[in-house]
Amino acid sequence: MHNMTAERIDLEALKSTISITQVAERLGHSVVRGKIRCPYAMRHAHGDRTPSVSISESKGLFNCWVCPDVRGDVIKLVEISKNLDFKGAISWLQNEFGMPTGNSNEALPMPMIKVVHKAPEPEIDPILRAKIILAFFEKLSPVEGSPAAPWLIKRRIFKKTWEKMRLRVITDYDRVNRSLLDQFGLEVLQKAGLFNDKGNLRYYKHRLLFPYLDTKVIPRFFQARSIEPDTQPKELNLRGQVPFPFHVSLLDGEPGWIYLCEGCVDTLTMIDRGFPAVGIPGVKSFKPEWANLFKNKNVIVCLDQDEAGRAMTRVVVDVLQKAGIKASPLGEGITVESFKMAEGQDINSWFGGKK
Repeated sequence: MHNMTAERIDLEALKSTISITQVAERLGHSVVRGKIRCPYAMRHAHGDRTPSVSISESKGLFNCWVCPDVRGDVIKLVEISKNLDFKGAISWLQNEFGMPTGNSNEALPMPMIKVVHKAPEPEIDPILRAKIILAFFEKLSPVEGSPAAPWLIKRRIFKKTWEKMRLRVITDYDRVNRSLLDQFGLEVLQKAGLFNDKGNLRYYKHRLLFPYLDTKVIPRFFQARSIEPDTQPKELNLRGQVPFPFHVSLLDGEPGWIYLCEGCVDTLTMIDRGFPAVGIPGVKSFKPEWANLFKNKNVIVCLDQDEAGRAMTRVVVDVLQKAGIKASPLGEGITVESFKMAEGQDINSWFGGKK
């Protein structure tokens, strides 16, 4: 008999590990600052010229602020956008993402992390892009003395770690903006992912920069963070492929322990306390091809203690173990509840960091 409970659990795990933004874009929606135009634009004044549908990447949900029936999860978005029923939406996801749908005797698995998507054709020479990223960071300022310093201290991340990991801030946005335009020109900067369609540096509100340093300590990618409490989204990645985990230099092939964290703040929290930690940009961003980077390591997976974090923890542990890597969730085998992360906690809050 088909196990409906198992199917429901697997569906929830699936929805928590698939990117609703990526699906929306594959459906043909233009996602701009977390919003898309309503699939029923004819119901809206001016054809929903100003997008009315909000997408929450963290929750995997969408909601139209005009149409009461245009809301739901990623599967519902496919149903509405393609005029499909539930089974048709699952079939569409299978065709587009290579996701098996299971059969009457098998619950839906959650293998989205195992899907290897074809990378888009590069719009810019990788060497030039690397040169632009390096030039960008050379124009930035140290954290000390900036508003980012007390923000980090409040989260119990201190100067020794700022300097070790080469965190930077944009203190003079206009100067950095003009300097990059003078040096490279707008078209190239847009192709590199630093400038938006309006011709400005994308990080006006996200001025704290976490560089992804390669083994030669050169920035190849970065996450930008807003320190203002009302800014959404809180983090803004450089556009393009994430080349490797944050703090990749620890993945040296030598025997040892590694703590795999969700996001730069959690990773920095562990580093500040002397733990060998690397990070992934978000809960859905672990790439299967990264598994080999963890060769000879014992990996403790430290993702957030919420539904999405637990679902992805199971997937990441499975991917690593199948690659021959020893891996387990943080807290496995611990029976004292006070020693575990509570529901909703992340590594930073677990160590006493304040939001």
